[in-house]
Amino acid sequence: MTDEELVRRMQGGDMQAFDALYARYKDDAFRIACLLTGSRADGEDLTQEAFVTCARSIGSLRDGARFRPWLLRTLTRAAWRYCKRRRRETPVAAFFETGEGESALAAVLRSDEQRRLYAALDTLDEKRRAVIVLHYFEDCPVHEIACTLGVTEGTVKSRLFSARRILRQALTEKESKPKEAHINGSEQTGAHTS
Repeated sequence: MTDEELVRRMQGGDMQAFDALYARYKDDAFRIACLLTGSRADGEDLTQEAFVTCARSIGSLRDGARFRPWLLRTLTRAAWRYCKRRRRETPVAAFFETGEGESALAAVLRSDEQRRLYAALDTLDEKRRAVIVLHYFEDCPVHEIACTLGVTEGTVKSRLFSARRILRQALTEKESKPKEAHINGSEQTGAHTS
């Protein structure tokens, strides 16, 4: 059954249609909420809040085929309010599945890369973080992100561009700091021996 049909049934009072929409989108919504807030517990709360908000105002949705972008817009705005109210935590690496048969070294390298990525994501403001999460973690095209966030495609492209630049800079700085410390430490050691 399509989203449009389910929304129409839900608007008519059929709560089983809501259950079907919830089952269809709960995992995506939860993943996005966790990535935006950096917390599984807060992600669960925001996911529930977004679904409750959508259920209460389902009558205002005119195009049932647009349920997913409408849900994600509701979720994203709730996450923005949350992030403004409370300082975000650094997300745990558990949002990614572990690879079966992976060597210990590969697992350590992967988890280190994830920590670095999450730390870099945490340097972004909520609006840039949202476009990165939707584009790269959820594979949403630019036009869908624009609809979801209620902005123009040009705004999405601009936020993606600036977010990539900030992430590149944050990741590059984190890579170069240990090397600089090592170089500076070597130079200081050399200075002491002279």
